[in-house]
Amino acid sequence: MKKRLAIATILSIAILGIAALLSAGSSAPPSSKSVQLYAVPSNELIRTLRSQIDAQTISYIQMNRPHNNGIGGNIKESSVTDNSTKEASLTSAPSSNPTTHVSPIQLITGIPALVWPAGGEAAVGAEGLNFIDSNRPASPPVPIASLTKIMTAYVILNDHPLAPGEDGPAIRIDGADVETTYNDELNDETIVPIVHGEILTEKQALEGLMIHSACNLAYVLARWDSGNVSAFVAKMNDMAHTLGLDSTRYVGPAGFSPGSVSTATDLTKLTMAAMSIPAFAHIVDHPSINLPDAGALYNYVSAIGQNGVIGVKSGFTYQSEGCVVLAAIRSVGGTEITLVATITGQGGMDPLGSAQNAALALIDSMASQLRTNSTSLTGDIVGNIRPSWLATHNNAHSNRAYYSIVMSGHIDLLEWPGAEPRITIQFGRQSYACNTLHPNIQVGTMTASLGTFTSSVPLVVPRVPRC
Repeated sequence: MKKRLAIATILSIAILGIAALLSAGSSAPPSSKSVQLYAVPSNELIRTLRSQIDAQTISYIQMNRPHNNGIGGNIKESSVTDNSTKEASLTSAPSSNPTTHVSPIQLITGIPALVWPAGGEAAVGAEGLNFIDSNRPASPPVPIASLTKIMTAYVILNDHPLAPGEDGPAIRIDGADVETTYNDELNDETIVPIVHGEILTEKQALEGLMIHSACNLAYVLARWDSGNVSAFVAKMNDMAHTLGLDSTRYVGPAGFSPGSVSTATDLTKLTMAAMSIPAFAHIVDHPSINLPDAGALYNYVSAIGQNGVIGVKSGFTYQSEGCVVLAAIRSVGGTEITLVATITGQGGMDPLGSAQNAALALIDSMASQLRTNSTSLTGDIVGNIRPSWLATHNNAHSNRAYYSIVMSGHIDLLEWPGAEPRITIQFGRQSYACNTLHPNIQVGTMTASLGTFTSSVPLVVPRVPRC
């Protein structure tokens, strides 16, 4: 992987070892002989890992009980962290609701060669890597029009989960829904025709909401979910807080009011979370739909179904101008990855077309910056095993007392420019019976991870003690 600047200061690294040794004299019979595992991380190892795979946190995990010969038991973890860089390790937070995807996203800006729009705000992120770049990360929130409906669908699917393609429960259209439709039409809001007593499934209502941007179905879904619109909007704002969308505020489920505001970064975060719900990803990936009373309806995002685009939503009001969030699949080094780009504030004669073209250009430029790199780590020493019968006071520091544990293999990891993976070294056992050892026996694993992408190499002992 790419070389980074030399580290200004060498970390002071504590030797992680086992507190006690098995006591055995040189005259002990072979059947009682054993070897003990010791993690002896060196400054050179840390420098090597950092220069080769940009690691800024190294964790060594090993057994805590000196006489435990099995896998499992008490685990002790110690980390070595470079305080001059920001922690980049990302872990999905636990949630009691299996549909609520709370995944910390780190903002890493300044990636070279990205194609940003001339005006408005833009952001781009990669699913699985959990990083976002933005052209204006500190810009204030702006009206987002129908991009509001992404959160509306997200809340509905959290409260009423669907499997991909599943219809879900029935929603009966009542008088209040018809009246809302009439008022929306008078306000020149986008609607889907509905009639009193009509039955829509949850999936059909979400399709009308996301594909044809039906404002009236946003209110239908809100009342069906929460009893009234105000209660549903409160849920939307609570969910924004849960997802860490600090610059986002909703005043309605449809987005027609300019009071619903957000930023390109927040909208990208939200969409990355929403696209991780299979039912959401399935619904938004359609150029058109058919509804019972309305018939065939087209998607306002014309790029869907072309050039790898699989969603998501566009929006326009005079206050927001043209805005869009696109999700598209791109191949990076043979790995398919979904990129999400958000564009807001596009004007001109064709504001939606301008926003869509800007999002596609941003996605393609981001895809060109991602890469899969392979780093050979074979031979790097991460620790040692020590024969118990040689670990006496007189010869404990002799070279004969140590048999190196080395990495054996290479790391293949998808890279986001400027991001630093987390490195974990784990030993499965602490002690081995001498007669079970053989050359190149695996005693542990080193794993590098960036977002949900991981790659591992075995830790082996090339030369073992003679019993």
